Amino acid sequence: MAKSEFVSQLQRLPQTLGTLLIAPARALRQIAVAERGGFFVLVAWCIAAALTLRFVDLADAFMGLDAGGGMRLISVVVSELTAAVPVALAAALLIVIGAGQKRDPSVDLELGCAAAVPFMVVRAVFRAAELLRGHEPSTRSVQVSYVVAAFAGAVWTFLALRIARARPVSRGPDSPSELASQGRLAGWGAAAVLALGLVGGVRWTAKHAAALGPVTRGAPAPDFTLPRVDGKPGAIALSSLRGKVVVLDFWATWCPPCQAMLPTMHELSSEMAPQGVAFLGVDSDGPQTARDDVERYVIEHGLPYPVVYDEGVANDLYRVRALPTMVVLTKDGTIARVLTGMTTKGTLKRTIEAALAL
Repeated sequence: MAKSEFVSQLQRLPQTLGTLLIAPARALRQIAVAERGGFFVLVAWCIAAALTLRFVDLADAFMGLDAGGGMRLISVVVSELTAAVPVALAAALLIVIGAGQKRDPSVDLELGCAAAVPFMVVRAVFRAAELLRGHEPSTRSVQVSYVVAAFAGAVWTFLALRIARARPVSRGPDSPSELASQGRLAGWGAAAVLALGLVGGVRWTAKHAAALGPVTRGAPAPDFTLPRVDGKPGAIALSSLRGKVVVLDFWATWCPPCQAMLPTMHELSSEMAPQGVAFLGVDSDGPQTARDDVERYVIEHGLPYPVVYDEGVANDLYRVRALPTMVVLTKDGTIARVLTGMTTKGTLKRTIEAALAL
């Protein structure tokens, strides 16, 4: 896309978005004739939603930049896009199949993206309302939001399918000035929803700033006692490891980066144990993996250090937002450093050596 075309689409975005919401048949027809526009609107909306409705997550990642929060900043935006992709692809697939001999996959994908926009907008309304209320949405509220959003997406997909089946699509008369004005107004109204969500997110962040980001360096490490899942009976209390440098490895069996880190963790635990370093794995699978399955996984992979089973207690205490997360503790039980995500052996070893020197 040429720069001038990109700028032009960006300038028309409020009107395009608003027209898609209040006059979907006309907007979808324009996309079909131009053979573009749906993808741009959907991506632009997702980016705007990530920067507003996910402000708390962005602030949390930003406050943990030195612990690997940079990747989390990117993942927040990507996660908003990944929420839209299945909806857009499902709509596009239905349009392609329904159009039969008149199918045009590239244009039908544009129409599918456009049909996903009202789904995302409806979800944004519910999410903004919950942010303004300042608490986590109930399960029922989430379910209702998805039902209403799915209905909107289905209606827009049906309209797009009708247009695809009527190919060749005529351009039709230009939008009257009154409709163009109403479209811009509706587009800015949708933007206002995101702005209200941002207000709610900023307010929540200001009120709970102390709970964001990783646990603080130099702070006492929160103690916990959790049951073992490494084939040995009993439980382990973190306080029982006092006097050693401790590496807490928060991981999960379903986490590919955690699995990729296993050889590094094996090597370092063997190399540094003689220097008074204790490794403790904290399984963070959650309810989706049974405790017996976790224990079987640990035994099969032969982890050389103890592993405990956490149902959220230690993860909450250490504000674990992503896996793997390694927390290095000094001999007196204070937090030396937090490392989030894939970490090289050299970086982790230097961190441990620095903690040994304290």
